[in-house]
Amino acid sequence: MQWMVDQMTLLPTGLLLVGLALGTALLAVAVAWLARVVLFDRLADPTEVRGTVADVVHGSLLAFIVFVLAHVLTDVRANLGHADDQALHEASVVRRLDRELKAVGDADAQSARVLLRGYVTSAVTDEWKTLSTADPDLSPNTEAALTAFVGATRRVIARHEDSASSIRTLLDRLEEARQGRFENSTKTVPGVFWWVISLFMLAAMAMNGRYPGSWKSNLIIAIHMGAIGMVVALIVNLDEPFRGASGISPAPLAKSVGLVVPR
Repeated sequence: MQWMVDQMTLLPTGLLLVGLALGTALLAVAVAWLARVVLFDRLADPTEVRGTVADVVHGSLLAFIVFVLAHVLTDVRANLGHADDQALHEASVVRRLDRELKAVGDADAQSARVLLRGYVTSAVTDEWKTLSTADPDLSPNTEAALTAFVGATRRVIARHEDSASSIRTLLDRLEEARQGRFENSTKTVPGVFWWVISLFMLAAMAMNGRYPGSWKSNLIIAIHMGAIGMVVALIVNLDEPFRGASGISPAPLAKSVGLVVPR
């Protein structure tokens, strides 16, 4: 299940929304037909399956699905927004660090600026890719680039007491921003959620088999479950902050040191 979700994340947003909506609609009609033929049409009194108890069960299933999907959609949207804000904050920290080092102006500071540019280059070209995988992780190459930059910056701090405090603070914030990027990349919907919501949706689809198999009822079932499928597609699309069509762009970070925005 998780593998399938990971693959869907890579689809273009429009294709994912339309494809999952149509797929869910067709599956709902097929499951309702199968439940009608196998179970409901064989009951001694078919009117019982459209009674109060069946309506309560069906309504409860749908209410649970809608409630859980709405809650999860809010969570993934908030996580994506938070990750985007942190990426912008990291770009701001890099820009200020570069400005502070430029103001110092000696050879050590210029060397540190070159290493800062190397760190950002590695972050936007290498680490962004490792964070966008199904099992996100920080890049060893970017870690090495950051270590080299930190060493050079500490030499600047040791020789320039007037700028030491601000540079040291910005350096700490840079490392915190990178760690925050990693934490945001791992905050995804757990795999068990997809199993649970799939089972509840299949049960709700089966309960639709209580109604006669006319084209009107099938159309209503398709529209209803297709809309739910579109919400599921939204969750899939927004679930991975650094992955897929809605993934956060490294452009602000790249521009902070004058790099060409990677495609």
